[in-house]
Amino acid sequence: MANIDVLDKIDFKKYDPKQMIKHFESFAALCLDAHRIASEFSLPSFFIKPKKIVFLGMGGSGAANDMMKSLLSETTDLIVESVHDYTLPNFVDRDTLVIASSYSGNTEETLAGFISAYEKNAKLIAITTGGKLKILAQKYKAPILEFNYPCPPRASFPYLFVLASQILIKLGHLDYSSEQFGDMIKLLETYLPKYSSSCSVFENPAKILAQKLHEKIPVIYGTEKLYAVAERYKAEINENAKNFAFCEKFPELNHKATEGIFHPKNICYVLMLESNFENERGMKRQNITAEILRNHSVPIERIKFIQAKDRLSEMALFVMYCEFTSYYLSILNKENSGINDMVDYLKERLT
Repeated sequence: MANIDVLDKIDFKKYDPKQMIKHFESFAALCLDAHRIASEFSLPSFFIKPKKIVFLGMGGSGAANDMMKSLLSETTDLIVESVHDYTLPNFVDRDTLVIASSYSGNTEETLAGFISAYEKNAKLIAITTGGKLKILAQKYKAPILEFNYPCPPRASFPYLFVLASQILIKLGHLDYSSEQFGDMIKLLETYLPKYSSSCSVFENPAKILAQKLHEKIPVIYGTEKLYAVAERYKAEINENAKNFAFCEKFPELNHKATEGIFHPKNICYVLMLESNFENERGMKRQNITAEILRNHSVPIERIKFIQAKDRLSEMALFVMYCEFTSYYLSILNKENSGINDMVDYLKERLT
């Protein structure tokens, strides 16, 4: 009952002084604003149909980029890479479009890659709120998709996700109409009240899942279609709830992780993310894996959004659900979801 009291009577001043919940409850509205910004943005004609695309980004930016890479791998024959480091792939050249994404504009790994891409004569685009990335983009005469939304960087995910997807749409490499985007917003708005802080724990799937994960180590399973989302789940649980979390990828996990479920006992909780667009073999693997876990008393939650009619809306729904779940887990952990003390400490040590 203590957990229920905490989640249904949240003391925001005590547990959420940064009011992170407001960002999560604005998920659909932020997606809509990002679409508005993108609609006013034009790409130079010579950017259309690049032979190669490289995304640069860390954290939430990197997560959005990884999702875009996943989508492109299914719809194009482009060479696509998502870089989470200082160094670019050797193939980057004048036929490569490099999309650098950084909320602050000061992410050192992304800046290093952006500078290197310029030196290799690549085509450049920046997604940012400002900072050094904006300054460099202006210097290099590169298009800038700029937005203004004050928040911890990870809460800006809707902007990063939608802006990146809209670039791909404008390039002609992602087929997604304004009508489909409108349907995605309606779907997000349908689910938001179910996850909001005002919805009781007895009817709120995100609060219920947070209680199941409390005092556990979440391990997130996903196939190629949702592995980038699984990594986002891991990151949100790490950053918001200050909780250990890990992720595993099908089918590779069936060749090793499936055997490692016996020790230690009663610590891990598996979240299996399931796509509506999975192939038959993938679904069979997930079913058998779930059976194995249950037969050996490993707790598992299978998560699927059957209402999602396309891959983009499916990803958005999964991420929004995770944001709320990780937030409620932070409350149960009595942690401030709005700070990143360890990340900030490391960055300070690197300067």
